[in-house]
Amino acid sequence: MKSLNINWIIHPFAILHMLVAFTCRSLGIMDEIWLTMLTIAMVVLIGLRSYTKVELIAATAIVINAVGYLSGIYGAKLFGMLLPSDLLSHGISTMITTEIVGWLTYGFLGVIRKNYPERKDPGNARFIQGGEKLQSRHVLWLTGALVILLCFRILMTLIFSGQETSQATLVQTIDIIMARSWILAIMVFFVILFVRHLQKKHRKMAPAAKTVAVAGSAILISAAAALIIGIDSYGRASMLTVRRFFQIFTVILALYLIIYSIIYMLDYILTARAAVNEERDKADFARYRYDMLKRQVNPHFLFNSLNILDCMVLDGKNTQASAYIHKLAGIYRYMLQNAERSVALKDELEFVSMYVDLLRERFADGFEVSVEIPEDKMHLQVVPCSLQMLIENAIKHNRVGGDTVLGIRIYTEGRMLCVSNNLLPKVSEVPSTKVGLDYLRTQYMNLCGSSIRVSDTGGEYKVMIPLIQ
Repeated sequence: MKSLNINWIIHPFAILHMLVAFTCRSLGIMDEIWLTMLTIAMVVLIGLRSYTKVELIAATAIVINAVGYLSGIYGAKLFGMLLPSDLLSHGISTMITTEIVGWLTYGFLGVIRKNYPERKDPGNARFIQGGEKLQSRHVLWLTGALVILLCFRILMTLIFSGQETSQATLVQTIDIIMARSWILAIMVFFVILFVRHLQKKHRKMAPAAKTVAVAGSAILISAAAALIIGIDSYGRASMLTVRRFFQIFTVILALYLIIYSIIYMLDYILTARAAVNEERDKADFARYRYDMLKRQVNPHFLFNSLNILDCMVLDGKNTQASAYIHKLAGIYRYMLQNAERSVALKDELEFVSMYVDLLRERFADGFEVSVEIPEDKMHLQVVPCSLQMLIENAIKHNRVGGDTVLGIRIYTEGRMLCVSNNLLPKVSEVPSTKVGLDYLRTQYMNLCGSSIRVSDTGGEYKVMIPLIQ
Protein backbone atom coordinates (compact mmCIF):
# COMPACT_ATOMS: atom_id res chain seq x y z
CA MET A 1 0.00 0.00 0.00
CA LYS A 2 2.89 2.34 0.75
CA SER A 3 4.18 1.94 -2.80
CA LEU A 4 0.89 3.32 -4.15
CA ASN A 5 1.51 6.99 -4.87
CA ILE A 6 -1.04 9.32 -3.28
CA ASN A 7 -1.68 10.97 -6.65
CA TRP A 8 -2.89 7.63 -8.01
CA ILE A 9 -5.51 7.56 -5.28
CA ILE A 10 -6.84 11.12 -5.22
CA HIS A 11 -6.78 12.06 -8.94
CA PRO A 12 -8.60 8.91 -10.21
CA PHE A 13 -11.22 9.25 -7.49
CA ALA A 14 -11.75 12.91 -8.39
CA ILE A 15 -12.31 11.97 -12.04
CA LEU A 16 -14.54 9.06 -11.01
CA HIS A 17 -16.61 11.39 -8.80
CA MET A 18 -17.08 13.72 -11.75
CA LEU A 19 -18.12 10.90 -14.11
CA VAL A 20 -20.62 9.52 -11.57
CA ALA A 21 -22.07 13.00 -11.03
CA PHE A 22 -22.42 13.51 -14.80
CA THR A 23 -23.99 10.09 -15.36
CA CYS A 24 -26.46 10.22 -12.48
CA ARG A 25 -27.63 13.75 -13.24
CA SER A 26 -27.98 12.89 -16.96
CA LEU A 27 -30.19 9.89 -16.11
CA GLY A 28 -32.15 11.79 -13.47
CA ILE A 29 -30.77 9.67 -10.63
CA MET A 30 -29.73 11.07 -7.25
CA ASP A 31 -25.96 10.80 -6.95
CA GLU A 32 -25.50 11.38 -3.19
CA ILE A 33 -25.23 7.69 -2.23
CA TRP A 34 -22.81 6.80 -5.03
CA LEU A 35 -20.60 9.80 -4.25
CA THR A 36 -20.64 8.87 -0.55
CA MET A 37 -19.48 5.34 -1.37
CA LEU A 38 -16.64 6.67 -3.52
CA THR A 39 -15.56 9.16 -0.84
CA ILE A 40 -15.52 6.42 1.81
CA ALA A 41 -13.43 4.19 -0.47
CA MET A 42 -10.94 7.04 -1.09
CA VAL A 43 -10.59 7.80 2.62
CA VAL A 44 -10.04 4.12 3.42
CA LEU A 45 -7.30 3.78 0.80
CA ILE A 46 -5.54 6.93 2.01
CA GLY A 47 -5.87 5.77 5.62
CA LEU A 48 -4.44 2.32 4.87
CA ARG A 49 -1.59 3.87 2.92
CA SER A 50 -0.80 6.03 5.97
CA TYR A 51 -0.98 3.05 8.37
CA THR A 52 -3.72 4.81 10.35
CA LYS A 53 -5.74 3.16 13.11
CA VAL A 54 -9.13 1.90 11.98
CA GLU A 55 -10.97 4.13 14.47
CA LEU A 56 -9.32 7.17 12.94
CA ILE A 57 -10.17 6.03 9.41
CA ALA A 58 -13.85 5.73 10.37
CA ALA A 59 -13.83 9.12 12.14
CA THR A 60 -12.08 10.75 9.19
CA ALA A 61 -14.63 9.26 6.77
CA ILE A 62 -17.49 10.83 8.76
CA VAL A 63 -15.93 14.30 8.82
CA ILE A 64 -14.74 14.19 5.21
CA ASN A 65 -18.16 13.15 3.93
CA ALA A 66 -19.74 16.09 5.75
CA VAL A 67 -17.10 18.49 4.40
CA GLY A 68 -17.49 17.05 0.92
CA TYR A 69 -21.29 17.32 0.98
CA LEU A 70 -21.33 20.96 2.08
CA SER A 71 -18.47 21.89 -0.25
CA GLY A 72 -20.27 20.21 -3.13
CA ILE A 73 -23.48 22.16 -2.50
CA TYR A 74 -21.87 25.58 -2.26
CA GLY A 75 -19.28 24.75 -4.91
CA ALA A 76 -22.04 23.89 -7.36
CA LYS A 77 -23.71 27.24 -6.64
CA LEU A 78 -20.43 29.07 -7.23
CA PHE A 79 -19.70 27.30 -10.52
CA GLY A 80 -23.36 27.69 -11.48
CA MET A 81 -22.78 31.42 -11.66
CA LEU A 82 -19.71 30.92 -13.89
CA LEU A 83 -20.85 28.09 -16.19
CA PRO A 84 -23.96 27.99 -18.38
CA SER A 85 -24.82 24.32 -17.67
CA ASP A 86 -26.00 23.04 -14.27
CA LEU A 87 -24.75 19.57 -15.22
CA LEU A 88 -21.28 20.90 -16.05
CA SER A 89 -21.05 23.05 -12.92
CA HIS A 90 -22.11 20.13 -10.71
CA GLY A 91 -19.56 17.75 -12.26
CA ILE A 92 -16.64 20.18 -12.06
CA SER A 93 -17.46 21.25 -8.50
CA THR A 94 -17.66 17.57 -7.50
CA MET A 95 -14.23 16.84 -8.97
CA ILE A 96 -12.60 19.88 -7.34
CA THR A 97 -14.26 19.10 -4.00
CA THR A 98 -12.94 15.53 -4.14
CA GLU A 99 -9.42 16.81 -4.82
CA ILE A 100 -9.65 19.19 -1.86
CA VAL A 101 -11.04 16.66 0.63
CA GLY A 102 -8.57 14.03 -0.59
CA TRP A 103 -5.54 16.21 0.11
CA LEU A 104 -7.08 17.38 3.39
CA THR A 105 -7.40 13.75 4.44
CA TYR A 106 -3.82 13.01 3.45
CA GLY A 107 -2.56 16.13 5.24
CA PHE A 108 -4.41 15.32 8.45
CA LEU A 109 -3.20 11.73 8.48
CA GLY A 110 0.29 13.12 7.90
CA VAL A 111 0.01 14.76 11.32
CA ILE A 112 -0.83 11.34 12.74
CA ARG A 113 2.25 9.84 11.04
CA LYS A 114 4.47 12.31 12.88
CA ASN A 115 3.24 10.87 16.17
CA TYR A 116 3.24 7.22 15.09
CA PRO A 117 5.91 6.51 12.45
CA GLU A 118 5.16 4.07 9.65
CA ARG A 119 6.17 0.55 10.49
CA LYS A 120 5.72 -2.89 8.98
CA ASP A 121 6.01 -6.36 10.37
CA PRO A 122 9.37 -7.60 9.04
CA GLY A 123 8.04 -11.14 8.80
CA ASN A 124 5.23 -10.65 6.33
CA ALA A 125 5.12 -6.87 5.72
CA ARG A 126 1.59 -6.58 7.07
CA PHE A 127 0.38 -3.24 8.30
CA ILE A 128 0.97 -2.28 11.92
CA GLN A 129 -1.71 -0.30 13.73
CA GLY A 130 -0.14 1.67 16.60
CA GLY A 131 1.94 -1.33 17.53
CA GLU A 132 -0.66 -3.90 16.37
CA LYS A 133 -0.85 -5.83 13.14
CA LEU A 134 -3.86 -5.06 10.97
CA GLN A 135 -5.71 -8.27 11.72
CA SER A 136 -9.03 -9.55 10.45
CA ARG A 137 -10.87 -8.10 13.45
CA HIS A 138 -9.64 -4.62 12.49
CA VAL A 139 -10.89 -5.10 8.93
CA LEU A 140 -14.22 -6.40 10.23
CA TRP A 141 -14.63 -3.46 12.62
CA LEU A 142 -13.78 -0.93 9.92
CA THR A 143 -16.11 -2.56 7.40
CA GLY A 144 -18.97 -2.58 9.90
CA ALA A 145 -18.43 1.07 10.84
CA LEU A 146 -18.35 2.18 7.20
CA VAL A 147 -21.45 0.13 6.34
CA ILE A 148 -23.30 1.82 9.21
CA LEU A 149 -22.13 5.21 7.91
CA LEU A 150 -23.37 4.38 4.42
CA CYS A 151 -26.72 3.13 5.75
CA PHE A 152 -27.12 6.32 7.75
CA ARG A 153 -26.44 8.36 4.62
CA ILE A 154 -29.11 6.36 2.76
CA LEU A 155 -31.52 6.92 5.66
CA MET A 156 -31.01 10.68 5.46
CA THR A 157 -31.67 10.62 1.73
CA LEU A 158 -34.91 8.65 2.24
CA ILE A 159 -36.15 10.87 5.06
CA PHE A 160 -35.62 14.07 3.08
CA SER A 161 -36.77 12.61 -0.26
CA GLY A 162 -40.29 12.74 -1.64
CA GLN A 163 -40.42 16.51 -1.36
CA GLU A 164 -40.00 18.97 -4.19
CA THR A 165 -37.34 20.90 -2.30
CA SER A 166 -35.62 18.22 -0.26
CA GLN A 167 -32.33 20.14 -0.16
CA ALA A 168 -34.14 23.28 0.97
CA THR A 169 -35.86 21.26 3.71
CA LEU A 170 -32.49 19.96 4.86
CA VAL A 171 -31.02 23.46 4.96
CA GLN A 172 -34.09 24.72 6.83
CA THR A 173 -33.72 21.92 9.39
CA ILE A 174 -30.06 22.79 9.89
CA ASP A 175 -30.99 26.45 10.43
CA ILE A 176 -33.59 25.48 13.06
CA ILE A 177 -31.00 23.41 14.93
CA MET A 178 -28.29 26.06 14.68
CA ALA A 179 -30.67 28.63 16.17
CA ARG A 180 -30.62 26.56 19.39
CA SER A 181 -26.89 26.90 19.86
CA TRP A 182 -27.10 26.16 23.58
CA ILE A 183 -28.13 22.59 22.77
CA LEU A 184 -25.12 22.17 20.52
CA ALA A 185 -22.89 23.60 23.27
CA ILE A 186 -24.21 21.03 25.74
CA MET A 187 -23.67 18.32 23.12
CA VAL A 188 -20.06 19.37 22.58
CA PHE A 189 -19.42 19.41 26.35
CA PHE A 190 -20.93 15.94 26.73
CA VAL A 191 -18.87 14.57 23.83
CA ILE A 192 -15.63 15.91 25.32
CA LEU A 193 -16.36 14.20 28.64
CA PHE A 194 -17.45 11.01 26.88
CA VAL A 195 -14.34 10.84 24.68
CA ARG A 196 -12.05 11.42 27.67
CA HIS A 197 -13.88 8.68 29.59
CA LEU A 198 -13.46 6.22 26.72
CA GLN A 199 -9.81 7.20 26.41
CA LYS A 200 -9.23 6.18 30.04
CA LYS A 201 -11.17 2.92 29.62
CA HIS A 202 -10.10 2.03 26.06
CA ARG A 203 -7.68 -0.71 27.10
CA LYS A 204 -10.33 -2.45 29.18
CA MET A 205 -13.19 -2.12 26.67
CA ALA A 206 -13.60 -4.42 23.70
CA PRO A 207 -14.12 -2.71 20.31
CA ALA A 208 -17.69 -4.01 20.18
CA ALA A 209 -18.50 -2.57 23.62
CA LYS A 210 -16.96 0.76 22.68
CA THR A 211 -18.99 0.84 19.43
CA VAL A 212 -22.22 0.09 21.30
CA ALA A 213 -21.44 2.81 23.86
CA VAL A 214 -20.78 5.41 21.15
CA ALA A 215 -23.84 4.43 19.09
CA GLY A 216 -26.13 4.27 22.13
CA SER A 217 -25.07 7.65 23.47
CA ALA A 218 -25.38 9.22 20.01
CA ILE A 219 -28.93 7.93 19.53
CA LEU A 220 -30.15 8.88 23.02
CA ILE A 221 -28.62 12.37 23.01
CA SER A 222 -29.81 13.07 19.46
CA ALA A 223 -33.35 11.86 20.19
CA ALA A 224 -33.61 14.01 23.32
CA ALA A 225 -32.23 17.06 21.49
CA ALA A 226 -34.57 16.49 18.52
CA LEU A 227 -37.58 16.29 20.83
CA ILE A 228 -36.62 19.52 22.64
CA ILE A 229 -35.97 21.40 19.39
CA GLY A 230 -39.13 20.04 17.74
CA ILE A 231 -41.39 21.06 20.63
CA ASP A 232 -39.67 24.44 20.88
CA SER A 233 -40.14 25.02 17.12
CA TYR A 234 -43.81 24.02 16.88
CA GLY A 235 -45.07 25.14 20.27
CA ARG A 236 -46.26 21.77 21.53
CA ALA A 237 -45.58 18.07 21.00
CA SER A 238 -48.87 17.33 19.23
CA MET A 239 -47.86 19.52 16.27
CA LEU A 240 -44.55 17.72 15.80
CA THR A 241 -45.09 15.08 13.12
CA VAL A 242 -43.18 11.80 13.10
CA ARG A 243 -41.57 12.64 9.77
CA ARG A 244 -40.48 16.07 10.98
CA PHE A 245 -39.10 14.57 14.20
CA PHE A 246 -37.00 12.07 12.26
CA GLN A 247 -35.75 14.82 9.97
CA ILE A 248 -34.51 16.82 12.97
CA PHE A 249 -33.24 13.66 14.63
CA THR A 250 -31.14 12.54 11.64
CA VAL A 251 -29.57 15.98 11.22
CA ILE A 252 -28.71 16.19 14.93
CA LEU A 253 -27.36 12.64 14.85
CA ALA A 254 -25.18 13.58 11.88
CA LEU A 255 -23.95 16.67 13.75
CA TYR A 256 -23.29 14.55 16.84
CA LEU A 257 -21.21 12.06 14.85
CA ILE A 258 -19.26 14.88 13.20
CA ILE A 259 -18.60 16.57 16.56
CA TYR A 260 -17.63 13.23 18.10
CA SER A 261 -15.27 12.43 15.22
CA ILE A 262 -13.54 15.82 15.36
CA ILE A 263 -13.11 15.73 19.14
CA TYR A 264 -11.94 12.11 18.99
CA MET A 265 -9.31 12.96 16.38
CA LEU A 266 -8.10 16.02 18.29
CA ASP A 267 -7.96 14.03 21.52
CA TYR A 268 -6.07 11.26 19.73
CA ILE A 269 -3.49 13.70 18.36
CA LEU A 270 -2.95 15.35 21.75
CA THR A 271 -2.79 12.01 23.56
CA ALA A 272 -0.43 10.53 20.98
CA ARG A 273 1.83 13.57 21.10
CA ALA A 274 1.89 13.46 24.91
CA ALA A 275 2.72 9.74 24.80
CA VAL A 276 5.54 10.31 22.30
CA ASN A 277 6.94 13.17 24.39
CA GLU A 278 6.76 11.03 27.52
CA GLU A 279 8.59 8.18 25.83
CA ARG A 280 11.18 10.62 24.50
CA ASP A 281 11.66 12.06 27.99
CA LYS A 282 12.07 8.57 29.42
CA ALA A 283 14.65 7.76 26.77
CA ASP A 284 16.50 11.02 27.47
CA PHE A 285 16.43 10.33 31.19
CA ALA A 286 17.70 6.79 30.71
CA ARG A 287 20.46 8.06 28.42
CA TYR A 288 21.39 10.73 30.96
CA ARG A 289 21.54 8.19 33.79
CA TYR A 290 23.63 5.93 31.59
CA ASP A 291 26.02 8.78 30.77
CA MET A 292 26.31 9.71 34.44
CA LEU A 293 27.00 6.12 35.43
CA LYS A 294 29.47 5.72 32.56
CA ARG A 295 31.40 8.72 33.80
CA GLN A 296 31.77 7.12 37.21
CA VAL A 297 32.79 3.70 35.92
CA ASN A 298 35.27 4.92 33.34
CA PRO A 299 38.79 3.50 33.80
CA HIS A 300 40.23 6.80 35.01
CA PHE A 301 37.67 7.16 37.82
CA LEU A 302 37.98 3.50 38.84
CA PHE A 303 41.76 3.66 38.74
CA ASN A 304 41.81 6.72 41.02
CA SER A 305 39.21 5.24 43.37
CA LEU A 306 40.94 1.86 43.63
CA ASN A 307 44.34 3.51 43.96
CA ILE A 308 43.09 5.66 46.85
CA LEU A 309 41.51 2.59 48.44
CA ASP A 310 44.75 0.64 48.06
CA CYS A 311 46.74 3.39 49.76
CA MET A 312 44.31 3.39 52.69
CA VAL A 313 44.66 -0.37 53.09
CA LEU A 314 48.47 -0.25 52.90
CA ASP A 315 48.53 2.54 55.47
CA GLY A 316 46.36 0.47 57.77
CA LYS A 317 43.43 2.91 57.60
CA ASN A 318 40.87 0.12 57.62
CA THR A 319 38.06 2.19 59.12
CA GLN A 320 38.62 4.97 56.58
CA ALA A 321 38.81 2.40 53.74
CA SER A 322 35.54 0.83 54.85
CA ALA A 323 33.84 4.23 54.92
CA TYR A 324 35.23 4.96 51.46
CA ILE A 325 33.84 1.69 50.09
CA HIS A 326 30.41 2.37 51.58
CA LYS A 327 30.32 5.85 50.04
CA LEU A 328 31.41 4.50 46.67
CA ALA A 329 28.69 1.84 46.85
CA GLY A 330 26.17 4.48 47.93
CA ILE A 331 26.92 6.57 44.85
CA TYR A 332 26.31 3.66 42.49
CA ARG A 333 23.22 2.58 44.41
CA TYR A 334 21.73 6.06 44.11
CA MET A 335 22.40 6.18 40.37
CA LEU A 336 21.09 2.68 39.66
CA GLN A 337 18.01 2.69 41.88
CA ASN A 338 16.76 6.23 41.36
CA ALA A 339 14.37 5.95 38.41
CA GLU A 340 12.15 8.91 39.33
CA ARG A 341 12.04 12.08 37.26
CA SER A 342 12.68 14.18 40.36
CA VAL A 343 13.94 13.62 43.92
CA ALA A 344 13.82 15.57 47.16
CA LEU A 345 16.58 18.14 47.52
CA LYS A 346 17.50 16.56 50.86
CA ASP A 347 18.21 13.19 49.18
CA GLU A 348 20.21 14.82 46.40
CA LEU A 349 22.36 16.67 48.94
CA GLU A 350 23.06 13.44 50.83
CA PHE A 351 24.20 11.88 47.57
CA VAL A 352 26.35 14.93 46.77
CA SER A 353 27.92 14.72 50.22
CA MET A 354 29.14 11.17 49.51
CA TYR A 355 30.44 12.24 46.11
CA VAL A 356 32.32 15.24 47.59
CA ASP A 357 33.88 13.01 50.26
CA LEU A 358 35.31 10.80 47.52
CA LEU A 359 36.67 13.84 45.73
CA ARG A 360 38.35 15.05 48.94
CA GLU A 361 40.35 11.82 49.14
CA ARG A 362 41.70 12.59 45.69
CA PHE A 363 42.17 16.36 45.76
CA ALA A 364 42.72 16.90 49.49
CA ASP A 365 42.46 20.64 50.17
CA GLY A 366 42.24 21.78 46.54
CA PHE A 367 38.56 22.69 46.70
CA GLU A 368 35.77 23.57 49.13
CA VAL A 369 32.04 22.94 48.88
CA SER A 370 29.67 25.01 51.01
CA VAL A 371 25.96 24.24 51.29
CA GLU A 372 23.62 27.05 52.40
CA ILE A 373 20.12 25.61 52.04
CA PRO A 374 17.34 26.58 54.49
CA GLU A 375 15.51 23.68 56.09
CA ASP A 376 12.14 24.75 54.62
CA LYS A 377 13.51 24.15 51.09
CA MET A 378 14.71 20.59 51.69
CA HIS A 379 11.39 19.03 50.64
CA LEU A 380 11.46 20.65 47.18
CA GLN A 381 12.41 18.53 44.19
CA VAL A 382 15.32 18.54 41.73
CA VAL A 383 16.32 16.34 38.80
CA PRO A 384 18.42 13.40 40.08
CA CYS A 385 22.21 13.80 39.85
CA SER A 386 21.87 17.42 38.71
CA LEU A 387 23.96 18.84 41.59
CA GLN A 388 26.55 16.09 41.23
CA MET A 389 26.87 16.87 37.53
CA LEU A 390 27.38 20.60 38.19
CA ILE A 391 30.04 19.90 40.82
CA GLU A 392 31.75 17.46 38.46
CA ASN A 393 31.74 20.12 35.70
CA ALA A 394 33.35 22.62 38.08
CA ILE A 395 36.12 20.12 38.93
CA LYS A 396 36.54 19.15 35.29
CA HIS A 397 36.92 22.66 33.84
CA ASN A 398 38.92 24.32 36.64
CA ARG A 399 42.32 23.92 38.24
CA VAL A 400 42.17 22.09 41.56
CA GLY A 401 45.16 22.53 43.84
CA GLY A 402 47.84 25.19 44.23
CA ASP A 403 47.60 28.45 46.07
CA THR A 404 44.01 29.26 45.15
CA VAL A 405 41.18 27.04 46.35
CA LEU A 406 38.30 26.19 44.01
CA GLY A 407 35.23 27.30 45.94
CA ILE A 408 31.91 25.68 45.05
CA ARG A 409 28.84 27.19 46.71
CA ILE A 410 25.33 25.66 46.77
CA TYR A 411 22.57 28.04 47.89
CA THR A 412 19.09 29.28 47.03
CA GLU A 413 17.73 32.48 45.53
CA GLY A 414 13.95 32.46 45.84
CA ARG A 415 12.70 29.34 44.05
CA MET A 416 16.03 28.75 42.30
CA LEU A 417 18.88 26.52 43.45
CA CYS A 418 22.28 28.01 42.60
CA VAL A 419 25.61 26.28 42.12
CA SER A 420 28.49 28.73 41.65
CA ASN A 421 32.25 28.53 41.58
CA ASN A 422 35.20 30.85 41.05
CA LEU A 423 36.96 30.41 37.71
CA LEU A 424 40.46 28.88 37.74
CA PRO A 425 41.09 27.97 34.09
CA LYS A 426 43.35 25.01 33.39
CA VAL A 427 46.49 25.42 31.29
CA SER A 428 45.06 23.02 28.69
CA GLU A 429 41.37 23.75 28.37
CA VAL A 430 39.00 20.76 28.46
CA PRO A 431 36.38 20.93 25.66
CA SER A 432 32.78 21.15 26.83
CA THR A 433 30.06 19.14 25.08
CA LYS A 434 27.18 20.93 26.91
CA VAL A 435 25.29 17.60 26.90
CA GLY A 436 24.61 17.67 30.64
CA LEU A 437 23.37 21.28 30.66
CA ASP A 438 21.21 20.65 27.59
CA TYR A 439 19.64 17.66 29.32
CA LEU A 440 18.93 19.64 32.51
CA ARG A 441 17.44 22.45 30.44
CA THR A 442 15.08 20.01 28.69
CA GLN A 443 14.09 18.14 31.84
CA TYR A 444 13.24 21.24 33.84
CA MET A 445 11.22 22.68 30.97
CA ASN A 446 9.22 19.44 30.79
CA LEU A 447 8.79 19.11 34.56
CA CYS A 448 7.94 22.66 35.59
CA GLY A 449 7.94 24.82 32.46
CA SER A 450 11.01 26.75 33.61
CA SER A 451 14.52 26.46 32.24
CA ILE A 452 17.90 26.61 33.93
CA ARG A 453 19.97 29.81 33.83
CA VAL A 454 23.71 30.02 33.23
CA SER A 455 25.81 33.04 34.18
CA ASP A 456 29.50 33.60 33.42
CA THR A 457 30.89 36.93 34.66
CA GLY A 458 34.50 36.05 33.92
CA GLY A 459 35.30 35.63 37.59
CA GLU A 460 32.37 33.45 38.63
CA TYR A 461 30.42 30.71 36.86
CA LYS A 462 26.89 30.09 38.14
CA VAL A 463 24.10 27.71 37.15
CA MET A 464 20.58 28.27 38.54
CA ILE A 465 18.08 25.39 38.43
CA PRO A 466 14.38 25.64 39.39
CA LEU A 467 13.17 24.04 42.60
CA ILE A 468 10.14 21.90 41.80
CA GLN A 469 7.16 21.93 44.15
